Amino acid sequence: MSGTRRGRALVVGGGFAGLVTARALAEHFDRVRVLDKDTLPDRAAHRPGTPQSRHPHALLARGAELLEDLFPGLREELTGHGAPVSDFGQFPMLYPTGWSPAVRTELVLQTFSRPLLEFLIRRRVQALPNVTFHTATEAEALLVHDSRVTGVVARPRSTGRPTAHEADLVVVADGRHSRLPTWLEKADHPPVRRLRVDGKLAYTSRLYQRPPDTDPGFQASLQATIAPTTPSGGTVIAIEDDRWLVCLFGAGGISAPTTPEGFDAYAATLDNPHVKQIVVECRPISAIHRYSGLGGHWNRYDRLSPPLRRLAVVGDALCALNPLYGHGMTVATQQALLLRDAITAHSLDQADGVYHRHAARTLLLPWLMTTSLDRGWSPEPAPLPARASRTALLHLLHRIPDHPGLYRKFLNVQHMVASPLTLLLPFPRRHRQGPRP
Repeated sequence: MSGTRRGRALVVGGGFAGLVTARALAEHFDRVRVLDKDTLPDRAAHRPGTPQSRHPHALLARGAELLEDLFPGLREELTGHGAPVSDFGQFPMLYPTGWSPAVRTELVLQTFSRPLLEFLIRRRVQALPNVTFHTATEAEALLVHDSRVTGVVARPRSTGRPTAHEADLVVVADGRHSRLPTWLEKADHPPVRRLRVDGKLAYTSRLYQRPPDTDPGFQASLQATIAPTTPSGGTVIAIEDDRWLVCLFGAGGISAPTTPEGFDAYAATLDNPHVKQIVVECRPISAIHRYSGLGGHWNRYDRLSPPLRRLAVVGDALCALNPLYGHGMTVATQQALLLRDAITAHSLDQADGVYHRHAARTLLLPWLMTTSLDRGWSPEPAPLPARASRTALLHLLHRIPDHPGLYRKFLNVQHMVASPLTLLLPFPRRHRQGPRP
């Protein structure tokens, strides 16, 4: 690690976004403290603070590259724990207009559970000599002096007494249901502007045993929901320990039941045969879990007025995207590195503002991509840019089954390794050759 040391940094939240941020900040601070309200497990296990961990997660190609830079050898370590790997272009996706074509790309699809990924990253961050964790400790308020955040007040569960944690930089990474807006109110600060688009999405998931030494011909398969005509969908992904993770989607206020009979019946209504195959043929090995309230929102901390210096916000606490599109962890990793770069080039009193402006620019594309389609579930008229984006995306999805070249370019844009302008370039046409399965 190198660079000028900047004193003390404090990260509120020990989930994925907090961990990658702590790793990035450890290069520039003498001391980095991570606060989390849970007792963090010493193995790959679910915990109350991440209820979404029982549902599918994905790293886009760009996110996997950035994560590998922060944690060299992570991909190989995931593989060693049984996380399967294949070409993303071979991932069968069923759209209302047909199946995605099977194409070869340079985009790696590695599938795993959220607890495994988080555990492997957390173990590496905990090993850093200048990073310490304060667990079972809940942050309750900001410490503010002269429009500068100087720390947080947190309450350890062991004593129940509020304690001041002073810091030269505070990073809030406490997730989709961040309490930072409440803390701003307590500090008599004007509220942050929030953009919100709610597709009323719900996940309902269950684990199944995957028979060893069998090849069903797919590592993952998906049936997408598209507003307003297709509110039901689902996916199945192979994860470590010879398990399948089946997740049934419901959008527009619909959700799959959490009873075994209801779960099976919902899966049977899907047109994707792979999801139905796993539910029928494999043995369930977990309870059924539902996670709802997955609408997108973007807290515009880049426009906080008046600004609070030495405060940065990352991950879902900044912008929570519809998880169906898979941008969340990639965007969080981008933000950790943007914050590191801002601290490298600017003073701490300038770095947070520079970071938030850069983060806002990088959020424009994933926000537009994920919310344009979700607006189809709302009766309210969408702004002109969103309507134009929705029209373009629906037109593109309609053409994908017949155009492998276009699909390859679309995947590169979705994975944030190519500009959307590449979709305007010519591509060879090939007629559909029948159903993919």
